Amino acid sequence: MAREAQDDLRITDQFNFEIFWEKHGKQVTGILIAVVGFALVLLYWQHQTTFQTERATQSLARAVDSGALQAIVREFPKSPAAAEALSRLADLYYRNGRYPDAASAYQRIISEFPDHPLAVSSKLGLAESLEAQGNVEGAKAEYSLIITTAGNSFIANAARMGLARCLELQGQKKEARQLYEEILAAGQNTPWFEKAYLRMVIVNRDLPPEEPVAQAPTNLPTSTGSSGSQLPVLPVVP
Repeated sequence: MAREAQDDLRITDQFNFEIFWEKHGKQVTGILIAVVGFALVLLYWQHQTTFQTERATQSLARAVDSGALQAIVREFPKSPAAAEALSRLADLYYRNGRYPDAASAYQRIISEFPDHPLAVSSKLGLAESLEAQGNVEGAKAEYSLIITTAGNSFIANAARMGLARCLELQGQKKEARQLYEEILAAGQNTPWFEKAYLRMVIVNRDLPPEEPVAQAPTNLPTSTGSSGSQLPVLPVVP
């Protein structure tokens, strides 16, 4: 019995809080301080992020010229507001005929903000900026990439129009006509339908007439039924 009491006492001593704290108190205190410190840093970072986001949003709302937009990009380089400022800046450059600057701004959005919704439209902006500079091959490459990756979306049809324009500039009328046909096949509700139709008329005018299809022998019997309705044909521009 005495031996069992000694064993119980030894176990009690091993789990005694005072003894445990004496041995490990400094380590526990250090861990607690580190956890509390990390929590405080996290809260401060969240507060600063929210504050910076609000500042960036307010600055973007007040920006009316290229200087203000450039300042937002410099001050908040990784924020969504920077992507929006770059997009507005690129559009402003394009409208003012500064096509190299517009292309550079669009490229920054694509490279630095690949997951931002504006990255998709920036690819089209980059292609159009290259086209406006006369860099037809570069524009064709960008338009083709959009068509390959964007499916049958609004952006893809806009890229088809751009690629068709480039093909026309290079004298590839048949290839351009095929793209216009693809746009027309998408339906009249697309914003590019009328433009594609008008370009189709002009391309058909410029293309040489195709060889006529061989006619059936006249000695074969023909039906005398009523003639069916015909689909409307493209008007010929004199």
